[in-house]
Amino acid sequence: MFYPSGERYEGEWSSGQRSGWGRMCYGDGSTYEGQWLADRPDGQGMLCLPNNNRYEGGWKDGKKHGPGRFFYLDKGQLLEGIWVTDVPKCGIMIDFSRDAAPAPTQYPIPKIELADPDGVLAEAQVMFDDSQNE
Repeated sequence: MFYPSGERYEGEWSSGQRSGWGRMCYGDGSTYEGQWLADRPDGQGMLCLPNNNRYEGGWKDGKKHGPGRFFYLDKGQLLEGIWVTDVPKCGIMIDFSRDAAPAPTQYPIPKIELADPDGVLAEAQVMFDDSQNE
């Protein structure tokens, strides 16, 4: 389906709305590929931005929601965590291939360790799961 704005959708439909698996190419050069429900990203999907940064993970009502990973390829960093309505609520920021990144941050991320990182993430997952049952 081609839109007047030049955007393009390829994928499944239901009752005249994007639903199921599909790919949307937006006018700004970004692309979403993944699950759709009621004409919005919903389920698992990947958003690739024009600068090659990308988000891979959960979506709900067209917003990042649930476990996911945001790759800042331009900075050589990765944010892995849990999103709620497009906002990362908790997670881990990691430097990777920083020396090869086109625009690395000036300061590397210092090594910080939690006494119980698995416990913190498990607690965040329980809070997220509880929010799904409301």
